[in-house]
Amino acid sequence: MPKASATPSPQPTGNVLPFDSTVLFVLDDPISSKAAKTGQMVQAHLKSALVVGGQTVAPAGAPEQIRIVDVSPADIADTYGFVDIYYEPLALPDGRMLPLRAPVARLEPRVSNGHESTVEAEDTVGDIFVPYYSLWQIFRKGKNFVLKAGSELPARTEATISAQPNGTIAIVTPAPLAPGSYVPNSSFPVIPMATPIGGTPRPKTPPTPSPKPSSTPTP
Repeated sequence: MPKASATPSPQPTGNVLPFDSTVLFVLDDPISSKAAKTGQMVQAHLKSALVVGGQTVAPAGAPEQIRIVDVSPADIADTYGFVDIYYEPLALPDGRMLPLRAPVARLEPRVSNGHESTVEAEDTVGDIFVPYYSLWQIFRKGKNFVLKAGSELPARTEATISAQPNGTIAIVTPAPLAPGSYVPNSSFPVIPMATPIGGTPRPKTPPTPSPKPSSTPTP
C-alpha cells in the first residue's frame, strides 16, 4: 500500500509559515480507485497543530474534506486504476479558510522500473513457452489504488501565514499572475499612432441647391 513520502514542514521558529509549506492529514475514510465515486467527499483531519508566533492557527484534529475529482478502476490489459483528488480549503476556528493543494493530484499505484522490467521478461518467456499466453495477457487485470483509513496524505499551503505585531494572524494569498498577452479594452477613443492611409479626408461641403423652374403665365 502506498505511503506518504513527504514529511511535514517543521514548525516555524519565527512568526511566518511560508507559502507552499507541507502539512499532513490523516484519512478518516479510505480512498480506493475501485470503490470511490466522482464528486465524493473523503473525510480527513489535521495530524499536527499549525502554530505561528506562539498562536495555534489550526488545532490538531481539525476536520478537512478531500474531493474526488475523477476516478478510474483497474481494467484488463494490465490497466492500473487511479484517483484524482482536490483539497477543499481548511476551515480555521476564526472562520477564515486556508487554501490547500495536493502535491500530486493523481493517486495511482507506483510501479518501480525493476518491476516493469521483470514483468516484461516474464511476458517474453510466456510468449515463447506458454500457448495462448498473449490472450491471457490481454485479459490480465491491473492493480487498484488503495489508501486505508488512518493513512497519512500530504498537502501544501497556498497562502503565507504570519503573526502581526498587534497579535493578529494574517493569511496572505499570492497576487494573480498578469497574462502578458492580454490587452485591456479601452473605455475612451484612442488617438491613432499614424495617419490613416489616403491622408486626411477633405471636409465635405454642403451641396448647393439647384434652382426650381418658375411657372410662366398663360397668354
